Amino acid sequence: MMLRKTSLASLAFLGLLSGCGQSQRPLYYWGNYPDQTYAYLKGQTDPQSQVLAMEKDEQQAQAQNLALPPGFHAHLGLLDAASGRGDLAAQEFTQEKTQFPEAAPYMDFLLKNMGQVRTVAAVSPAPASAQPAATGSAAASK
Repeated sequence: MMLRKTSLASLAFLGLLSGCGQSQRPLYYWGNYPDQTYAYLKGQTDPQSQVLAMEKDEQQAQAQNLALPPGFHAHLGLLDAASGRGDLAAQEFTQEKTQFPEAAPYMDFLLKNMGQVRTVAAVSPAPASAQPAATGSAAASK
């Protein structure tokens, strides 16, 4: 009887361990997207090189049969708009809207204002080292 309880407890424990050993497949393929976006926003890369890097990430996601993360197509669309490729930007915004319906209001706004998006996206932020330092009198007057 004691042997039976011990073997049942051992089987239950092994069952728990085997459930923990299975790795869960990721929901999205992030690739270098976060790093690429950060580098672009810091002014450390240009739109064209980032488009190439993101397209490479897109191909890797397709090869692994994983979805791209939220914002991927929207950011790619902004880069396309900054490069003067409005038709590609519209495709990316529409794809983002299809994949993530909660993004539809913003994507519709961007699609409606494509000319303005092109202007805003073309101006990448300057690196922090290039921004003028606040002087004491300017900071005091604020």
